[in-house]
Amino acid sequence: MSDSIDPKLGDYNPDFIPPSVEFAENMTAIGRAYFQPEFFGLENLDADKPAMYVTNHNVLGVLDGTLWAAEMYMQKGIFARSLVDNLHYMVPGWKDLAGKMGFVRGTRENCKTMMEHGEHIMVYPGGGRETCKRKGEKYKLTWKKRTGFAKMAIEAGYDIIPVAQVGAEDSFDILLDPEEIMESRFGQWLTEQGYAEKYLKNGETMFPLTRGIAFTPIPRPEKQYYSFGQRISTTEYEGKTDEDTLWELRTRVENHLELEITKLRIKKLEDGDGNWFRAFLNKL
Repeated sequence: MSDSIDPKLGDYNPDFIPPSVEFAENMTAIGRAYFQPEFFGLENLDADKPAMYVTNHNVLGVLDGTLWAAEMYMQKGIFARSLVDNLHYMVPGWKDLAGKMGFVRGTRENCKTMMEHGEHIMVYPGGGRETCKRKGEKYKLTWKKRTGFAKMAIEAGYDIIPVAQVGAEDSFDILLDPEEIMESRFGQWLTEQGYAEKYLKNGETMFPLTRGIAFTPIPRPEKQYYSFGQRISTTEYEGKTDEDTLWELRTRVENHLELEITKLRIKKLEDGDGNWFRAFLNKL
């Protein structure tokens, strides 16, 4: 990792040209075949009505966003720009790829400029902490005291669409969570060397040690489910950005997202594994 971040790296570029729909289809072909995703609520999307898509992070974040963002692009012609953590711009190689995928560094300035240009925007209020799951946090939203997304949406008059993701949390098991890792000798060494403070927010954004199929890092082929919830208009909050109003909107979005997650988890349980081979792999 680099010692510092170029302050301009990852800033919004209005001249960015999205990859073709064919590219998105080809890039996600293996994932769609492997996870057999199912989508709900596509009728709530409108390419002519830019929105803020507020979604949940899954453990590690490796399966987040890709399949539903591609589906939205293929079916509705909507290419969402994702606001991401600074961590993406600290990893050699990946930081360049992030720009080609349309990612934008998650600052209020970038968000405001994107809204002024009428972009569809993907937001993860849980940030890096929500990808660094602890044991017992499956599908739990970890938004802390963040209300910035609500403030930005109100100021720009943007609708908010909650997007629930279910399945990825079942594709991995956590063997050691961040707290356990930081209490280990390795964690103590990271602290002593200053790496924990510099790169991991003192262990808060340490990834857990996980397993997928058997004891490999390959995710189990758990069927994935995605739901685009009803639009939440912010017009009733126009001109109101006091703390109580921001918390009211944040809680409203959070409750809608949790409800969509619950409905998808029930659907997943009802559907089962689908076939014997998938069931076999999912039990390894």
